[in-house]
Amino acid sequence: MKFEIFSKARYLILLNENGEILEKRNNPALNSPMKRPVVAKECVELKANEVIAPHGSLCFPSYRILKKAGVKMLIANPRDDIRTRNLREVNMREVLYSSFLAVTERIRE
Repeated sequence: MKFEIFSKARYLILLNENGEILEKRNNPALNSPMKRPVVAKECVELKANEVIAPHGSLCFPSYRILKKAGVKMLIANPRDDIRTRNLREVNMREVLYSSFLAVTERIRE
């Protein structure tokens, strides 16, 4: 149970305030051409208060979707355990890096 970039993760995990797993869903991004934004939309539909995104997951469209919905966004390192508290606030450098990564993934597909 480790963090993985939105476009590659097998599951979307919902946790409560105590870090207990409430639900484990298949990642909707795996079957979508717009991978990262699909995960952000799913989080909004699930009424998430906070999203912990692995580094490289919050491209500009995803960031905008979550920000518009008022969802707090935190960044974790890929491969960190999902219960880690080694988190940091999202910033524009993260969004730019994630957007660049998303473009390069699409080109390689």
